[in-house]
Amino acid sequence: MKEKMKKIIVRFGPLLTILALQMGIFTSNASACFWQYQPKEPEGMKKFKKDN
Repeated sequence: MKEKMKKIIVRFGPLLTILALQMGIFTSNASACFWQYQPKEPEGMKKFKKDN
């Protein structure tokens, strides 16, 4: 079972990191959908923000 999980992680790990980065870039230009909760944005995501 451990070997099977390791193979899956090695095979799909890079894809998951790319998807996580793309989702972070997409959400850096969007606000929260609920007005009550707006989480703090990490400092590293500011370079991906679009200036309007």
